[in-house]
Amino acid sequence: MSVSVRKIATIAFLAAVGVLAAFLAAPGGAREDERVRGVAEVRHPGVGGLPREPEDPPDRRKARTMMASYYGRTLEGRPMANGQPFDADAYTAAHRTLPFGTELGVAYGGEYVRVTVTDRGPYVAGRDLDLSLAAAREIGLTAPGEAPVRVTKQ
Repeated sequence: MSVSVRKIATIAFLAAVGVLAAFLAAPGGAREDERVRGVAEVRHPGVGGLPREPEDPPDRRKARTMMASYYGRTLEGRPMANGQPFDADAYTAAHRTLPFGTELGVAYGGEYVRVTVTDRGPYVAGRDLDLSLAAAREIGLTAPGEAPVRVTKQ
């Protein structure tokens, strides 16, 4: 009877997982009520003891640096990925993966603008976000044409 190295490794791995699970499930020597003795339960008035969502989830307001560019009037009226015609005067943006309707805050050079993701792109290597002409003008991105911006989900 021949046992392969792979089978032995699998059996050893499963045994280790079993030992770890047993260790984690074992009581720590003190009963639950002894471990929390002297700690008062904290409840927010009016919540009824249910856990509540934080008002601003930590990752929601985290700013990321993205390379942005803009697209102007040459695409005016052409359909975007969401099916609507492009309006260069609207405050919109294109991103490869963010869901349509996602609102973003975009900051550059001390200026700030809010945009809504309505299109897919940009399709140029190294760029993460395409802004509409109006949004790019609002923050002064039309002069360089492409620049790093700070982006937050709204």
